[in-house]
Amino acid sequence: MKRQRVAVVGCGMLAQSVHLPNVQANPRGELVAVCDLDPAIAEACRQTFGAARAETDWQRIVAADDIDVCILATHTNLRGAFIIPALEHGKAVYTEKPLAPDRAEMLAIVQAVRRTGRPVCVGHNRRSSPAMLEFRRLLTAAQGTTGWPASVDRSAGRESLPEERGLQLLMRVNDDIRSWKEWIFTDDAGIMFAEMVHFLDLALWLNPGHPVRVFADGSPRGNFTLLLRFDDGALTTIQQTMVGHFDYPKELYEAATHNITIAMDHHIEVRQCGLADEPLLQTFPYAAVTTWAPEPGMTGYFHALDADLRHAARTIGVEKGHARHLDRFLTHLDGLGENPCPVDGAVAVNRIALKCLESARLGLPVAITPEDWHIPA
Repeated sequence: MKRQRVAVVGCGMLAQSVHLPNVQANPRGELVAVCDLDPAIAEACRQTFGAARAETDWQRIVAADDIDVCILATHTNLRGAFIIPALEHGKAVYTEKPLAPDRAEMLAIVQAVRRTGRPVCVGHNRRSSPAMLEFRRLLTAAQGTTGWPASVDRSAGRESLPEERGLQLLMRVNDDIRSWKEWIFTDDAGIMFAEMVHFLDLALWLNPGHPVRVFADGSPRGNFTLLLRFDDGALTTIQQTMVGHFDYPKELYEAATHNITIAMDHHIEVRQCGLADEPLLQTFPYAAVTTWAPEPGMTGYFHALDADLRHAARTIGVEKGHARHLDRFLTHLDGLGENPCPVDGAVAVNRIALKCLESARLGLPVAITPEDWHIPA
């Protein structure tokens, strides 16, 4: 097992709370360098996380001979300009989402990956959340069977409708505008591009069919609903609110197919009805930093909230897969597993996010065609 020499570029809140601690804690990673435009922040991160050096010029990271992997945690204004030369210098890249802000830059990154043979992993970390992986496993199992009979079942002798074979997927994102960074309010795409790519990625990852149409209603800044239709008739609805409360659980996913219902709540609880050989309820650990919340699952979450948070103003961290996503990428670099989120899939996600923006501005459904989700070899 090779110990990968890592540099983190962009030392903002996400890097300091997620990427730098994850590299520090992973025995297969060695933090060689940190880089930020602000020299004070770069130096503080060097000291806090034990990097060998601090830089303010990302081009020095690209050219360095003692770095194997770059983690790019900057704003979306730096993507292809960094990723492409890093690949050409033999480095692997883990980049925060979204992959790039426009089609030409995305394609240039894909071409660089294919030309250099060096991999890029996109930080759609929810693919590596333990609860989300279980949700997907159950959903895959549900698509090949029929749920157990319900308490009321009048289907005997009735012809099965074509719609009964479809998949209905709902993603509810509860957010609180008071917690948002200032750039969101001036960015033309609001959060419909930079944040919703997480959930559009899951929609493509969880649906076996290809998307054919999207309709977005609401403001790209927040309070919107996205509806995706797939070529097999499946529908995915993504509802985002900017007027919720930050302490309420952020994410709820519900899937229904073949008379089976599966839910994943806030990455700490998975529930299902219809699969006879599976447990009805499973709970998953909080994030490692949340050691003081003793009870698991949603009941434990609300007990902790009621007993402590309203007085201490602490958040309950949940495991959304950040550390595991990086670890899976390091495993891929060792030749022992697949890339958890390669660039081809991320390009499809970004292109569909741009279609969502188009739909919201037009107030009309927008077609998704094969060139949006397929990149020729």
